[in-house]
Amino acid sequence: MWRITNQAISHVPKDEQYSEYEGIRLPLHTAKVVEDLKTWEVRHDDVWIITYPKSGTIWTQEITSAVMHDGNLDAIRARHVLFRVVYIDKTLPAEIRRLKNVPDSHRLAEEISSPRVLRSHLPGPLLPLQLWEKKPRIIYVMRNFKDVAVSYFYFMKMAINDRATLNQSFGEFLDEMMSGKVPYGTWWEHVLFFWKRRHEKNILFLRYEDLKADLRGNVEKICNFLGKDLSAASLDAITQHCSFTAMKSNPMAHIDLIFDRQGLPEDVTFMRKGEVGDWKLHFTVAQNEVVENHIEEKIRGSGLTIKS
Repeated sequence: MWRITNQAISHVPKDEQYSEYEGIRLPLHTAKVVEDLKTWEVRHDDVWIITYPKSGTIWTQEITSAVMHDGNLDAIRARHVLFRVVYIDKTLPAEIRRLKNVPDSHRLAEEISSPRVLRSHLPGPLLPLQLWEKKPRIIYVMRNFKDVAVSYFYFMKMAINDRATLNQSFGEFLDEMMSGKVPYGTWWEHVLFFWKRRHEKNILFLRYEDLKADLRGNVEKICNFLGKDLSAASLDAITQHCSFTAMKSNPMAHIDLIFDRQGLPEDVTFMRKGEVGDWKLHFTVAQNEVVENHIEEKIRGSGLTIKS
């Protein structure tokens, strides 16, 4: 399997790895395809997994992939998740495209037979317009802002890996995240867009914390939403396959093993802890107060509640 080396990106300053699109900061690879995606052909039987970064995307896509394969775990263990679930709004790095002769993700998806499973971090207004016309099934996963912030902080050190990012404090990153100066904009705008549409029949709105509390129940919920009738034994097997421990040790379920981690701290991994409440080990009392007040102001009147 190909690997992404730190050396290939570490010389590029963080600000040069982003672009602004309609006021939203995006990774360069995403910014290059987002205009194409506006008029991209969506299929009625697509299954979309949409999340703000670090909200359980990898977890949810593995569950969804297993369900869409009718519980055939041997089939999904034989094929890496990058080829089972297409990351629609991001091209692969140039080094990988040259090595594997792989087109941009949305072009690759055009060649895939239905039903496709697609994933995206794009905020609602930047998603393909046909998504709202053809109404394919959409699974949206929300995670507590504070746990997202901690996970995103560590992820950025691996993904960007320039000197400024590696030396950035959590407090500095938190300020950037609250002001929307991180990829994909602000957490609350992303979440509220789908929260307001949660009653639409083709949208399943899930919470990361509920997945942690009752994985089996939420596997069944996803199964029912996707119109699959799987046996209790199959649901149990999928639940076991998609436990955090099983997934972290499964090279076909995530992309940790394609990153060369040379020079990175031990706690900087793609799948780090997957815990609820890890923010308590990182936030100061003052930071927690500022974030609580800010989020309360942003979601006031929406009916959205946040679990921690």
